[in-house]
Amino acid sequence: MARTQESPAPKPDYLDYFGLTDQPFARLGDPACIFPAEQYGLLMSHLASATAETDCLVVLQGNDGSGKTTLLNAYLSELGDETFFATIDNNCRTANDFYGTFLTQLGFKDITGTLKELRRITERFLQHQASRGNTVLLVIDNVQTVRAVVLEQLRHVAEVTYRGRRALSAVIAGNSDLTRVLESPAMSQLNFRSHVDFHIRMFDERETAEYVCHRLAQAGVGNVQFDAGALDLVHRFTGGCPAPVNELCHALLMAACDEDSPSISEHMVRTVASNLDLLPHVVPPHRRRRRSSDNERISPRATSSRPARDIPAPEKDYTIAELKEALDELRAALRRSESDRKAMVAKLKKEQRALNRALADVNKGKAEYAKLEETCNALQASITELER
Repeated sequence: MARTQESPAPKPDYLDYFGLTDQPFARLGDPACIFPAEQYGLLMSHLASATAETDCLVVLQGNDGSGKTTLLNAYLSELGDETFFATIDNNCRTANDFYGTFLTQLGFKDITGTLKELRRITERFLQHQASRGNTVLLVIDNVQTVRAVVLEQLRHVAEVTYRGRRALSAVIAGNSDLTRVLESPAMSQLNFRSHVDFHIRMFDERETAEYVCHRLAQAGVGNVQFDAGALDLVHRFTGGCPAPVNELCHALLMAACDEDSPSISEHMVRTVASNLDLLPHVVPPHRRRRRSSDNERISPRATSSRPARDIPAPEKDYTIAELKEALDELRAALRRSESDRKAMVAKLKKEQRALNRALADVNKGKAEYAKLEETCNALQASITELER
């Protein structure tokens, strides 16, 4: 995650054709142009809370292309110079790189020394800022690509406390591998006073259409038109993920310009999506309507006036490949279940045979006993007869 903006890309030919002033689906440079989704506002409030006070952890998870880095950059760009924050990514290769990057972004110059010395400098700085009521925010983006030795340093700085509270707050962002990283030895001991898990869900059909219209409006509106059903297909081929939506819509505008078409049809969406190797997302039937609050799961450690509660994770759109993989796993599980059933039946039959043998032995023993008892009675009768 960088603090500097990338150099602008060459402007495509379709800008003049559609009367647009800027490229609508390029990477955002102005944070004010971000689509005002309700879930984004909720995320910003959590980030603001982590910046306002220490000992807070925000875990931000979302699919690749869902806009995590864009949202974090937008939030950080709005922070004033009086706010202390540092961003760490996979450019840090060693523990010394971590502290060098961390301290340099916080205003230190010419930071050198041993690992022990760098840790000591960081500890004193954090405690000093905490004593003055200042919050230091550490942001680690794309955590799944960061080396374990670097992540371990987060545990060290998180152990720095002042008057019983951690002296910094942290934001950890990553894709679906984030859960695996958080369960690793280097991260599993992170127990902040306030802990918020936030999952960025994909846009639904309505939000996808609103997102496309928003990006076009930010680029000067122009005269871009989508035929009925075209935007629904955009959602179907992208799953509502912003990055694929941007890629597909950019390609659609180029195709419409090349074909001298004033509007984008369903056929054009299907053709361009096929050229981009985009598969339609399959949505599970009868799914519950998702709400913006479905993204948030607040840990019981969070200090809130409302009781902590577990909110269902966002529902997911599945591709055909994912459904096939799930079907293969289900078939394998059924085969294992059938194998276990057969083994259990064989075991029961074996035990039944043993039980039958035991019962036969018992019955044989009873017959022999009855025969012995009959013989004993006969002998007793003979003795009685002789005594007479």
